[in-house]
Amino acid sequence: LDRNHWAHAWNGWWTRMESDPSGQLHAQFAGYQQTLHLAAHHADVPDASQDAKAGVTLERYAELMARAAAGEDLQALVAGAGLTWSQWQQAQTGWNTAMGADVNHHLTTQYGQLYAKYTPGFQQQMQGQVAGMMAAHHAQRAAGVPDEPDAEYTFEDMLRELGDATPNTRWTAAHHIANQWDIGDRSDPRLHQAALQAVELARECLERFDDFTVSNAESLAGDLKLFISEGLLDPSSAPDLKGDLARARNRGLERLATHQAAFAPIQHKAVPERVKMQSAIQDYTSLVDELAELLADWDDAVPEASSGGFAAPGGSGAPAAASVPSTTGGGLLDLLKGLPIIGPLLKALGL
Repeated sequence: LDRNHWAHAWNGWWTRMESDPSGQLHAQFAGYQQTLHLAAHHADVPDASQDAKAGVTLERYAELMARAAAGEDLQALVAGAGLTWSQWQQAQTGWNTAMGADVNHHLTTQYGQLYAKYTPGFQQQMQGQVAGMMAAHHAQRAAGVPDEPDAEYTFEDMLRELGDATPNTRWTAAHHIANQWDIGDRSDPRLHQAALQAVELARECLERFDDFTVSNAESLAGDLKLFISEGLLDPSSAPDLKGDLARARNRGLERLATHQAAFAPIQHKAVPERVKMQSAIQDYTSLVDELAELLADWDDAVPEASSGGFAAPGGSGAPAAASVPSTTGGGLLDLLKGLPIIGPLLKALGL
């Protein structure tokens, strides 16, 4: 299929599913998709059905749990399988712990398949549930009832979350503050102070981002360019910020190389971690490319400082713009830049 043909097919099927008041067509699609997803991403996962915890295999554990869920007495089932209740409790703890630590969903997926095997009509039950949800959604739209609106994310929410203990939360709030500063009233002292705090959080993120927060780093790197180019910060802070970007790019390149090396042995295998690694590689590639572009344009984006000093936007009533403290060592770095070999290397790194 060419791309145009596929686009028409996609739109045609989606329109049909959205127009089905029973929800059955959408439910059938979901069932097909799940089956094919398992084949594509779990086919090469080693069979764990006969692995045991406290003498209870994964298959036997799934069977007894499924039959108990259907209404049979669990203690009678355990005794009928030749197990003591203490042994069953140990096995249950062991399997629950193992599946809780199963980050790639090897065990949980196989457990689900075995559970379905011992649940009569399981696939039909799942399809019925999906169809029911889609039918209810269709009826709601047909009756003109609007979807539940998303809760408004206010400036007060942003300010509160700037101090959140979870890095992802405070870094996300910092990006929202940057958006507010870009489009809002820059003479507002609260917004100005929050923007300065967002700068520090952006620098923190560029230093500490991981696989789960790499997109935060990409967003906040662009925010630093916004802050320096549009007057929040003194131009004298530009070299330090540029150094932050360069070090973040180096970290991104290292993580990208690590993921690419780990992905190579499994790129043609049907294992779920392949999808996770592909996503990480895409995230780091995007970050590295964005940082390279920012570094290439950085000097042109920095305004020249005026002889009369650098004032914050918003008039004389606004707080004075703050310079970002240096973290690079000051005079020592200048000395190193003057040395042969080391100097050109530091400059190439953006320091």
